[in-house]
Amino acid sequence: MNALEIVRAVQEHGAQLVEEDGRLVVKGTGERLPDDLRSELGQHKAAVLIALGCPFDRAVASILDDLRPHLAPALRALPDERLLALVNWHIFAAWEKALREFGKR
Repeated sequence: MNALEIVRAVQEHGAQLVEEDGRLVVKGTGERLPDDLRSELGQHKAAVLIALGCPFDRAVASILDDLRPHLAPALRALPDERLLALVNWHIFAAWEKALREFGKR
């Protein structure tokens, strides 16, 4: 599912998604959303936040907040800008490695 399909699926369950301080909040239903839809929300949180009009910097901060608990303590302490630079560097390094591997085929 993409972000817009997720938003529509939530609406089909009689609820609305809103962004509050970089968090996704489900409003308008007394019932819990199906587990598969909740899983999609978690997997595509950043895209859904942006689709809802959340400012990009707040969406990125939310992603970094979700990432921090899984990092070593020294990395958790990095300010957002440095952690984002490190994440971006790792993405580019992985991309370059994949291209080199592809070129060997």
